[in-house]
Amino acid sequence: MNLSAHRKHKIYLAATMGYGLSSEDPEEVAYYKQLKEEMKKDRENGNLGITRSD
Repeated sequence: MNLSAHRKHKIYLAATMGYGLSSEDPEEVAYYKQLKEEMKKDRENGNLGITRSD
C-alpha cells in the first residue's frame, strides 16, 4: 500500500513540528524516520532555510 499525498503531508507536519507518530503502520513509521533522519543531516550540515544569492 502506498501512502497517499494527504497522509504523507500529515506525517511531514508531525515530523517537522516535533510530534510523535501515533500510527503503528510500518510504512508510515519508515517514512517518519526517513524525514527525521533527513532533518538531522540538514541540521548537522547547516542547510537551514534558503541560501542567499547576492
